[in-house]
Amino acid sequence: MWSLLTRFDELLFRAERATVATMLALMGSVVFLDVFHRVSTRTDSLLANPLFTGFVASILGVFAVRTRGDTSPASLGKGVGIGVTFGLVQFGFVRALPNGLVWSQTLALALTLWLGLIGASLAAHDGRHLALDVGAKLWPASIVHKVVAVGHFVTAAFCLLILVLGYRSTTQHVELWQATAHAGGTLSGTAIPKWFAALAIPYGALALTFRFTLEGIRTWRGEVEIGGDDTLKQLGISGQGAE
Repeated sequence: MWSLLTRFDELLFRAERATVATMLALMGSVVFLDVFHRVSTRTDSLLANPLFTGFVASILGVFAVRTRGDTSPASLGKGVGIGVTFGLVQFGFVRALPNGLVWSQTLALALTLWLGLIGASLAAHDGRHLALDVGAKLWPASIVHKVVAVGHFVTAAFCLLILVLGYRSTTQHVELWQATAHAGGTLSGTAIPKWFAALAIPYGALALTFRFTLEGIRTWRGEVEIGGDDTLKQLGISGQGAE
């Protein structure tokens, strides 16, 4: 049973890292495209002209190709090809989405909430989290592991409370979304339900509850080394040489 929990913890850690990477890529892409669209539709900006941006991109493309060591005459054609492609993409992008990506900022904020809670879970896995300081140096060595373990259990209890509150909030968003036939209870400018963003809170609280409980059990069993500066140790920094 214990080995299964440990293995699950590692699998969850890998899945969370992959999820964070995916969300960061998605968030960065939609925000970039939104900014690109805004710049491309400004009437007072030369960058709104596909011919101008294509010309600039051609020059940069030639430099980029030749920087890679290609000094052949064909490098000029490659650079111009890059510029023409960029200009055509800009032209087509603006025509295809005349109103831009009005939902990009809202989606980015929702993903930021998820990233924050998953990041907290990742930090708890690596022991680089903020935790309850029980003053390990004040307790006898014979019981210090038990005291620190209790501190982890108390932290897990608070996370469990947040889990309950987050679950209630999420269910309210789900009920509103269902009661309005998915027409209400959505993020501004999108069809994405608000419960998608709210779900990050119970998930993060659940993951933290699991990890602090697991860390408490490990500490109680004496599998975690206790010593050094508590605060630095909680941040994953060795207390040696800190003075």
